[in-house]
Amino acid sequence: MSTLINIYVEIVIWGVVLVNYWIIPISEENWLVVKETGVYGAPEVARGRHIRELVKPGDVLIFYVTKRGSKRLGGKFVGAYRVVSEWFREEKPLWPDEAREGRVKYPWRVRLEPLKLGVADYNELAPRLSFVVDKKRPGASLIGTPGNYKRPIPREDAELKYRVSSSFHDMM
Repeated sequence: MSTLINIYVEIVIWGVVLVNYWIIPISEENWLVVKETGVYGAPEVARGRHIRELVKPGDVLIFYVTKRGSKRLGGKFVGAYRVVSEWFREEKPLWPDEAREGRVKYPWRVRLEPLKLGVADYNELAPRLSFVVDKKRPGASLIGTPGNYKRPIPREDAELKYRVSSSFHDMM
């Protein structure tokens, strides 16, 4: 299966795309770990569907750095990664906030492959993104893990982020 994902080509069957694009809100310090390790981690879920039930190998995670605690990347999309593994559980701390608190906060992990890296300002893009329904409160569409109220975003919205920012570059 790993080989199929590495040479992945988007497949369409009867008009249904088998890839979903997900917004992942993340702290700046945890984003730097994702970028360095190619691993994303999710917490246990108290209610509702867990991200591991939604996000599958081949899907694309689009990382958005939250403003809280950020030094320079807050409010920006910073990269797109393809999911290249099944979810697995890890009890070893990986993230800076886990190290500070002395506990594993994000035990569910998945391996990633970078597709595009760069910086695109969310507030500049929000008026043109179809998944942002409330244009007066665009931040509401980033709530949850994954963002957009645990719904995938349209492919066109995912691609717009990278067409408008000259800082994005392909990693493949």
